[in-house]
Amino acid sequence: MKQKSLIYSLMLALILSVVSGAGNISAAARNITDIVKVTTPSEIKIGEWKSYEIAITDWTDGDVADHDFTPISSDENIIKVVRKTKWVSELHALNKGTATLTVNIGEKFEPYVFTVQVVDDYTVKPETTPTPTPEPTSPGVKKSPTHEEVMVKDFEEYNKQLQIIGKYENKAITLYNELIDLGIKDSTRKTFFLSLSNTVVPNYTKFVSGLKYLKVNNAELKEMHNHYLAGAKLQLEGLTIMRDSLKTTKINYSKFEAGYNKVGEGVKQLNKAELLMDNYGSKYIK
Repeated sequence: MKQKSLIYSLMLALILSVVSGAGNISAAARNITDIVKVTTPSEIKIGEWKSYEIAITDWTDGDVADHDFTPISSDENIIKVVRKTKWVSELHALNKGTATLTVNIGEKFEPYVFTVQVVDDYTVKPETTPTPTPEPTSPGVKKSPTHEEVMVKDFEEYNKQLQIIGKYENKAITLYNELIDLGIKDSTRKTFFLSLSNTVVPNYTKFVSGLKYLKVNNAELKEMHNHYLAGAKLQLEGLTIMRDSLKTTKINYSKFEAGYNKVGEGVKQLNKAELLMDNYGSKYIK
């Protein structure tokens, strides 16, 4: 069972303004844009860089979080791609010209192709918007935020705290999922054990410790957070059991399986947290 993270779900909720996903991804050769919202620049000045970002809008494809959406440049002398995460890359403009960027995530989807022009100066100047004249208000009267505004603010504050510790979760989960793809056997035991001992467990321990102290400002977020914390604790317990099963040259497969299943129990809790997060976004983030 691969580990699960909710941090990117939370970030994408803010990017998209609505946290929801619907429909099943089963047909071949769909467009990538059926499952993501893409933010791409059309022009970059020489020497500058701009972000290429995707926001997942449909999580119903079970493997969607494992896809790598890093674009490939047709000419790295014009635009060089610097990968930050599976979902975010930087496009660095090196020389004047046009480069084609291609994102390919397998047979289910048609490649997503876009072009970016590197220029000496932007052909379209950004428009300046005049500062609006504030509406007159009665002296000493301050408008109270609506309930929806308060709930969105609470969500943003929770998300900001989560991003601070998110680097530990991301580092642990990325390596762990790579190990699961590698598979456990005598030839991989040592690599598996050292990776769990030196990177996965220490980083995920830091994440879970930080998660315990996050400030949660309302009952609905608290319920979601409790499932998130419960799932993370179970995943950490499972990782620790798996690590201990690999301490000797003879793999304790029954113990390893017990740890693996414990990670799966954690994923179930995180799925509940994700569902609550979706409901929260549908109600308040519009």
